[in-house]
Amino acid sequence: PIRMASVGRQVVLSADCGGTTTRLQLYSVDPNSPLVDEELAPGDLLCEEKYPNLLFKSLDDIIELFLRDNCGPEKSRPTVAVLAVAGVVTDNACRFTNLDWIVDGAKMSKNLSIPRVEVINNFVAQGYGMLTLSTLNDNEVQKLNDVTPKRGAPIACIGAGTGLGQCFLVADPSGDYHCYPSEGGHVEFAPRGEGCDSVQVELLRHLKIKFSGWNRISVERVVSGKGICNIYEFLAYQYPQRVDKVMHREYQLKAGDEGVIGKHAKEGSLCKEALDIFAACYGSQCGSMSIQWMPFRGLFITGPVSRKMSHIFEDKEGIFMSAYGDKGRVSPLLDQVPLYLVKTEDMGQRGAHRRAVQLLKEHLSGRIREAEELVDRDRDHLVAPRGFVGEADGHAGEVQKLVSAFRELTVRNRRLNIGKEQEDEYQPVFKTMLWRLPRSGYRMTPEDWMHREMWIAKNGSLCYKSHATGEGLVYWTKEDLANATIGITDESNTSRPWTFHIEVEGFQPSFFSAESQEGRDLWIQQLKEIQKK
Repeated sequence: PIRMASVGRQVVLSADCGGTTTRLQLYSVDPNSPLVDEELAPGDLLCEEKYPNLLFKSLDDIIELFLRDNCGPEKSRPTVAVLAVAGVVTDNACRFTNLDWIVDGAKMSKNLSIPRVEVINNFVAQGYGMLTLSTLNDNEVQKLNDVTPKRGAPIACIGAGTGLGQCFLVADPSGDYHCYPSEGGHVEFAPRGEGCDSVQVELLRHLKIKFSGWNRISVERVVSGKGICNIYEFLAYQYPQRVDKVMHREYQLKAGDEGVIGKHAKEGSLCKEALDIFAACYGSQCGSMSIQWMPFRGLFITGPVSRKMSHIFEDKEGIFMSAYGDKGRVSPLLDQVPLYLVKTEDMGQRGAHRRAVQLLKEHLSGRIREAEELVDRDRDHLVAPRGFVGEADGHAGEVQKLVSAFRELTVRNRRLNIGKEQEDEYQPVFKTMLWRLPRSGYRMTPEDWMHREMWIAKNGSLCYKSHATGEGLVYWTKEDLANATIGITDESNTSRPWTFHIEVEGFQPSFFSAESQEGRDLWIQQLKEIQKK
């Protein structure tokens, strides 16, 4: 064990690894700073980047690039890392995304020289994020009942999105909460209905035909964004005379978009009936989770679908709350469970960082092993990711060819380090501050833009200074710029004024924003001067 008082600030890495993009963050953390319930975890953000997964061969490659660009030779590497991934995690490993990567925390710890790497399910990260929410802040949560939370009692979290995520948290003897995963979204869907009402029974039969070959239907086939679509399609099949033709054509053009159903949910419509069934099934599932875990510190409802459909939770006598409280003779238990709707969208990032700080404290105090045993994991013993295209269907080879071709066309690291022996030829001849959009950023999101010192070098390269390491990096070489298209970006396509773009063949366009129109025009002039030489 290491005495905490003798340890200075440490660097921790947290990652939110989705199916298409990976967001990485480095924080500087004082390990003596306490973790306070209902507050953000301590730490100063050093840097943050987003990467498209398709451009890389593994999550290891993404993290290696991130650390190389942001942790130079004289910078501290992370002491711990927490990777929140979209997959089922067992033994600190999982098969991740439809690219079917294997993410192994023990092996990554060794390969990346990070003493401790912990892989957690992305919904477990959401669970840790619940510990950062202020239940008194109406901007973060909406209280759905008037129950007082009990300190030290279990916490549960459920969220409808692409699927139906679930997790639960329990406190150890010291009062620290630990989050545990659940695949409760895959339990069987149980139809309900008063008396001879058989609509949900018929829905189950319909889904068993739709997903033929299965003798069971998971509850997330109903309680999720896709579940809303499944319910509507069942109703449209069952009651064709009630179908709104205009709405149905719009839905067919945007198949799988539950937003179309929500938009047309007028009283008496099939869309409204679909949402009512969804609300009843969601309420029932939340009630089942409450009687299973008895989370007397709170059941938190999260997820993008929950936020979009927030109106279903507001009526205390409505369909959701009625189904939630309908648990027979154990229904009084539910009167002891505080119920919250989570309004914020960054729970995964919050939770991954909180767990990283908690893991840092555990690591420094010696409460965990230095490293896990390295074993060769059998891919078949890890649960396949959602939507994975298997070899048996004959399409996997074509998918991999497409991925390889795409990588070959687009992958090249723009950020080339400037060595000490090269410093003279990279001295600036024109330099200002510019706003730069990361390659995976979104032009319409102001928070994605980064303020950086950029310059044109003596040798005609476009360079910038890394905010994290202070190193000079090459963004575009003179050869890149020679045949590039340089122009003004339409103001309707960017959140920043005075934006211009550089398009190099074989790469995604890069976008920059100056502090004034004069500054933008001067940058374009300087760059076009390079093309004349």
